[in-house]
Amino acid sequence: MGSSGLARLQGLFAVYKPPGLKWLHVRETVELQLLKGLNAQQPSAPEQHVRFLLGPVEGSEEKKLTLTATSVPSLTTHRLVRGPAFRNLKIGVGHRLDVQASGVLVLAVGHGRSLLTDMYDAHLTKDYTVRGLLGKATDNFCEDGQLIEKTTYDHVTRERLDRILAMIQGSHQKALVIGAVYARDTAAAEEAGA
Repeated sequence: MGSSGLARLQGLFAVYKPPGLKWLHVRETVELQLLKGLNAQQPSAPEQHVRFLLGPVEGSEEKKLTLTATSVPSLTTHRLVRGPAFRNLKIGVGHRLDVQASGVLVLAVGHGRSLLTDMYDAHLTKDYTVRGLLGKATDNFCEDGQLIEKTTYDHVTRERLDRILAMIQGSHQKALVIGAVYARDTAAAEEAGA
């Protein structure tokens, strides 16, 4: 891949993050694999330098020494001398997922990192699936937390749960509309003041 491979390595891509892994671990794993691929390419032939080496005069019985021009490889750019060509990549993360969450993690490399803010500003729809257990409360609100309260839940019906979820969804939609109106009015005020 080399430096031309690095130049082609631009853009956004999606990675699945399983539950139990931190988003940073996923990003670092992707970076490590990309660096392995970039550094795996066969190096180009080393540059040749002319060196004058001291040696005996050929065909002479006397022990005279002479300088002979010889072409030798320059090892200053050899991989074993300088180490890997690529040591780090700038990888951006579109959003962060909790350790227990699973889902799509958007990563960006190179110039694709500037697209992350555009993607964030687009307010793309996100789909969440929530799983819960009724009648139990833990200290950290996760299934692996310590149980602190247990109660009955036979009074919870599908209709009541749907009604509460609809109210929550409605309040979020109202907040989105108010936020969009505020952003529009702010932009209009800035244009009028400019």
